[in-house]
Amino acid sequence: MAMKRKGVLIIMMLLMLVATRAATRSDSLVLLRVFNYQQNYAKGIDGFTTNVYFKHVYQTHKRNAALWVVPSMYAIARGQRTFISEQYSKFTFRDIDNYENRSQVYYTTIPHHRRTMPVLLEFLTPNLYHPTLYGDHILSPFNRSNRVFYRYRIVPLTKAHARLYFRPRFVNNTQLVSGQAIVETPTGRIMQVEMNGEFDMIRFKTFSMQGTNGTRALLPRLNRTDIDFHFMGNHITSHFEAVFDCPITLPDSVSVKGDRHLIDSVRPYSLTEKEQAIYDYYDSLHHATATTPTIYMADSVGTQQSAATASPDTLPTRTPRHNYLKEIGWDMIGENLIKSLKAQSGNGYVKLSPLINPQYISYSQRKGFSYKLKLGAQYNFSENVSLNFRPTLGYNFKLHQLYYKAPLRLTFNPDRDGRINMEVGNGNRISNSSVIDEIRAETGNETEGEGQQLDLFDDLYFNVSASYSPLSWLNVEPGFVFHQRNAVNRQAMRYYAKPTKYRSFAPMISVKIRPYENAPLLTIDYERGLKSHRTALAYERWEADLAIKHRMTRMQLFNMRLGGGLYTRRDHNYFMDFSNFRDENLPEGWDDDWSGNFQLLSSRLYNASSYYVRGNISYESPLLLASMTPLLGRYVERERAYISSLLIQDTRLYSELGYGFTCRYFSMGVFASFLALRHQEVGCKFTFELFRRW
Repeated sequence: MAMKRKGVLIIMMLLMLVATRAATRSDSLVLLRVFNYQQNYAKGIDGFTTNVYFKHVYQTHKRNAALWVVPSMYAIARGQRTFISEQYSKFTFRDIDNYENRSQVYYTTIPHHRRTMPVLLEFLTPNLYHPTLYGDHILSPFNRSNRVFYRYRIVPLTKAHARLYFRPRFVNNTQLVSGQAIVETPTGRIMQVEMNGEFDMIRFKTFSMQGTNGTRALLPRLNRTDIDFHFMGNHITSHFEAVFDCPITLPDSVSVKGDRHLIDSVRPYSLTEKEQAIYDYYDSLHHATATTPTIYMADSVGTQQSAATASPDTLPTRTPRHNYLKEIGWDMIGENLIKSLKAQSGNGYVKLSPLINPQYISYSQRKGFSYKLKLGAQYNFSENVSLNFRPTLGYNFKLHQLYYKAPLRLTFNPDRDGRINMEVGNGNRISNSSVIDEIRAETGNETEGEGQQLDLFDDLYFNVSASYSPLSWLNVEPGFVFHQRNAVNRQAMRYYAKPTKYRSFAPMISVKIRPYENAPLLTIDYERGLKSHRTALAYERWEADLAIKHRMTRMQLFNMRLGGGLYTRRDHNYFMDFSNFRDENLPEGWDDDWSGNFQLLSSRLYNASSYYVRGNISYESPLLLASMTPLLGRYVERERAYISSLLIQDTRLYSELGYGFTCRYFSMGVFASFLALRHQEVGCKFTFELFRRW
């Protein structure tokens, strides 16, 4: 009997093992079909157009003065605590991440018909089968390349349907989501999905019901998202709904704000009692009469079934009290301090960045704190001809230096990159010890001029160039540049009988070569200074730069810059001013300058050599080191590793190693410098990222 029992037990264990392996193979097959669905059944959605109705309901639970500094939120930082916004739009998709949203009808109870929390629009169309769900962030669990970051469990529902559960494999991270989806097992089509996540200070819970087949299966039919926002004691929730494929098509010429009757007539389903109560209260405050001429009813997925007509209903009213001075003052604060100013017409626009903008504050150990402002303006003369003006103003608090640059660009042939560029600015303060060496040689005193800043010059420049691409892989940009370098300590320079101003004028040409679309970009620059009675500097300079930006799966990015330059002719060593190797005082941010510049290199070394050879490499990933830690990993969005090396005249090999990360609040990098593999110093760089996408 004992042997029989053992035999039965072994058989049962074998059967369980076989069943487990069969279930695993079945789960893997379903998951594989999900990963391959777009490739097999829906290639793309180029040129797809649909009518979309969406609705926002905002509820302010807690608020304080800190809400004023949140972009677009000052409009609801006082007064009422509940608002509703409705919009009817025509969406034209080139792909899911690239679409035109033409707003045709917009109505809101927010004062002055303003829009708030525009970042919520990113949650309108999740790109389920793409590596990222929303634009360039949040890794999709339904893309094969992200499988390593998720755990999956499949529960059969019927012969043709299954429920797919997914959650982060390692730790919860802002670039990952958890939830469940109902999938069609024979094809892998996602029928509906529920996702929970947190990104850019927003906790969200999304329910999306997808289309049925082909192109429409890539887009939702109905999308509902609940938002929870916390910031410095403020707490705001928002309910967001979007209905696609609405049957009413308005003429393209329709673009209306504040028409309650029109939004009532195109709304695909009735408002809830709570939503209607918001309108009733709003109407009572504004001594208005609300009417509902035509209400279109819908089923649970937002498709129209029938229409009902309601009679106008006069609501109780009361006369509100207005403090117009307070309202005007509040609008001035919101419009001019914490919100971008923008005036737009049919032919162009003018835009000024907010006066109070944490994103434009940066810190580095070498330069201290800096702040900048940006202005943008564009005028379109025709479809192909436009004038663009984008000045930047910045101030460095440690150097007590005001910087500016004002580029003006006239585009006349965008297909061939045909444009004329002009730029004026005071550039970067340039320094070189050659002038001190010259003074000490003349006086015979090795300490002469110490502490007098004799090696510092302010640089005022003006350049003009014309750009054109005769071939798709070739761009040519000839022009000229004028510099006037003014000594910082003019009195001391006069004492030593040295000029206080140095002027130069130089024709230049830049050639850019990119053999194919994703190839490295090779740039060759040549500049020759002409000496005359007004310009004292004659020189000849060559530079070459090879830049690679390779985007990989899972939001990984590989950056590399290799280059060098040399002066083949020069009158003296005061100003070795290279185009691709300079100390930038108006950097652009995480993606533009962190991976292509040296962070700890002394500003004096940029102009101390008649040649340089440099290399900068960086690797960026959303999930690298810090993102895998239990506590910090929840907030880290991206991480980056740096390696940079430099060889210049009269010095050994200089290198920097660095590690940086960015989160919803800031970006930070830590760097270590080495001279011939010998450690020199450690420093850091810091920039605010708060509300960067808002």
